[in-house]
Amino acid sequence: MDHNVFKDLVPSYIENLTSEETNKLMEEHMEQCEECREYLEDMQEDLLTDRTNEQKDEKRNIDYLKKVRSKNRKKIFVITGSLLALFLVLAIGYHFLFVHMWIADESNVQTSIQQQDNTVTLTFQSKKDNRYLLAIEQQSSKNYTDLINIYENWNILADKKWNIHYELAAAQQGGTDITYTFIDENTLLLDNGEEKKLTDDDKIEIQYKDHSEEIRLKDLYHAEKQN
Repeated sequence: MDHNVFKDLVPSYIENLTSEETNKLMEEHMEQCEECREYLEDMQEDLLTDRTNEQKDEKRNIDYLKKVRSKNRKKIFVITGSLLALFLVLAIGYHFLFVHMWIADESNVQTSIQQQDNTVTLTFQSKKDNRYLLAIEQQSSKNYTDLINIYENWNILADKKWNIHYELAAAQQGGTDITYTFIDENTLLLDNGEEKKLTDDDKIEIQYKDHSEEIRLKDLYHAEKQN
């Protein structure tokens, strides 16, 4: 077999792609030709070295990907844990600050009535520095009766999810206001723009923890009260 032909067949021979007949011819040639035998051995060593390097590179890539995935998993766990912890803190805080209200004790509430022109403002002020009040106003359909429940909480409540009318104009001092606009002492201007002629049955009923207080709307027009 010619030397050049042998060298051309070596790559295929190493990969076991040559036929049995070709293998036999090449092996017979190597028995007689030391140069071609050494050439084959060198090619096999080079191929083995290349494959070893490829395996090392592949292993390094796999290890790198494993480290990246491990770090990403840790980041995901940390982020997920942090978000869950934050959600839990917010949920607990929301419950105590916005849901966990209680009816205020009258002794903890300072009530004042102020009039400016035809506007009368009924203000409920907390006597405790760390408390805030929420006046929930519900108008009765039978008569124009405002049922006002005075709630107490640890923080300012500005959430209007109950579909009720209240204002927090004095929130910074822990208080809450309810405002009435009169046309005259016998006529109240409603929120919808209608005028309501007042009778002796039209009143405000303020509900505290163990006590309720009633104020006639007619009397409210000229009232100036400080508790």
